[in-house]
Amino acid sequence: MIADPPPPRFWAPALGLVALFGLLGPAVGGALAIPLAFAFAASSNAEVVSNIGWVAAAIGHAFVLIPAYLFGLGPAIGAGLVYALADSAAPERAPRALIAAAIGALFAYGLVLALISLGTFIVGMFGEGWRDMLSDWIGSPFDEEGGGALTEAIVVSGAAAAFVCSLAASLLGLTTRAPATTARSAPK
Repeated sequence: MIADPPPPRFWAPALGLVALFGLLGPAVGGALAIPLAFAFAASSNAEVVSNIGWVAAAIGHAFVLIPAYLFGLGPAIGAGLVYALADSAAPERAPRALIAAAIGALFAYGLVLALISLGTFIVGMFGEGWRDMLSDWIGSPFDEEGGGALTEAIVVSGAAAAFVCSLAASLLGLTTRAPATTARSAPK
């Protein structure tokens, strides 16, 4: 009589993946978002270099981590959970890092839409008199007139962060795939 195989493990590695995405994702995304926004908005390569130098000198990575974790923790945890589900359903040789990048980009775009919605809510709550003051940080970064660079930077940094988290999970051996079954020889 052959005993039933053990149930596939899912929740322990899934929680590990969610924790990894939650801890590492906003740090990587926050480190990339502002330099990428300057790179996407710049008209020449010299302007890119001077803007990235300005960001590194004036703001610094530690200052960017506060809003990165404040706004990016939820999407990172969501991306980690969806990645865990995708990892368990993907075939053995599937490109998991590319799947994670697509998931991260989708969640980052959702973050952009949430920030636009939050800005619209704040402007609506305080009235039209506040629109001029608030539009500098709410509306203009996401406009099509050149402000789309911030949207693109957030989406690309979300994809890159999920890509890095997937690679780190692979290095750590975190996977929600069922363990490979080996063929047992029948007793004689």
